Amino acid sequence: MKNSQEQFRLAIARIEKFSPAPAILARALTLLRDPHSDISDIAKLVGSDPALTADLIRCANSVFYGTGEPNQTIAEAIQKIGSSETIRLLNLAVTRVVAKQHLGCYGISADNFWAESLFNGLFLRNLASATGRAEADQAYTVGLLRFLGRLAINQAIEDNGGGLFWLGQESISAWEQASVGFVQAQAGATLLGKWKFSEDMVQAIAGQDDPSSLPSPSWLAEALQFTSSVFPQGLGVALQPPVLDECLASPTCAQFMERYALSAAQVTGIVETTFEDYSRTRRMIDPAV
Repeated sequence: MKNSQEQFRLAIARIEKFSPAPAILARALTLLRDPHSDISDIAKLVGSDPALTADLIRCANSVFYGTGEPNQTIAEAIQKIGSSETIRLLNLAVTRVVAKQHLGCYGISADNFWAESLFNGLFLRNLASATGRAEADQAYTVGLLRFLGRLAINQAIEDNGGGLFWLGQESISAWEQASVGFVQAQAGATLLGKWKFSEDMVQAIAGQDDPSSLPSPSWLAEALQFTSSVFPQGLGVALQPPVLDECLASPTCAQFMERYALSAAQVTGIVETTFEDYSRTRRMIDPAV
């Protein structure tokens, strides 16, 4: 097998070139927050990817954004739903591109990978709104993309002939490290950096398993670690209601809740809201769900 550094480099290169969508999202996030940019700038950027354009227009024309004449162009869609909703829909469209893939080495189906990514994004957005510690839209993006590095791990294993599978007998990160010499948090942060997401977001992904390892405090990284304690990773577990009494008693949860003045009742409310948001979002994307 190749050494781990070579595996890492090749796997990152393959995933980086898989789709232009993440780089478009990173640039769009900057434009949507720039008071000097206008709809035409954003429309031109998003319009450079036909799949993203079609997805965003379709969602903007859904009943969730009211009735009226259907939007025919990306500019009309952005004008109708506004910048904040454009960010959310673009996040969804990009995540569907990169996370709607089967991860055979993890035993995680494409639908479960996408579902877990969506659920994490929604939970982190609601957690940010409840605590006021981060921008809700930034937290949403970080949550959606937190497991992106799994693609690189899966790719590295397949490039070396396959045959390695996570069987759930150890933590995912321990299996990743033993299998390829790097973990998905490292790979995900590298990818976000190459696509030019903000440094805050890159650091959050890098420190999601151990926020104390970062050079400066990151609420986003702490929130990702907290989310993993409430909803263990893998195999769609995040979509089953957790046993909150047990989860919240863990040191990670207890410390996070104390630090940010969160009660068990508040966390329960955030969980319930997230399940509702998840169901509503899935229906918007696929009315048959």
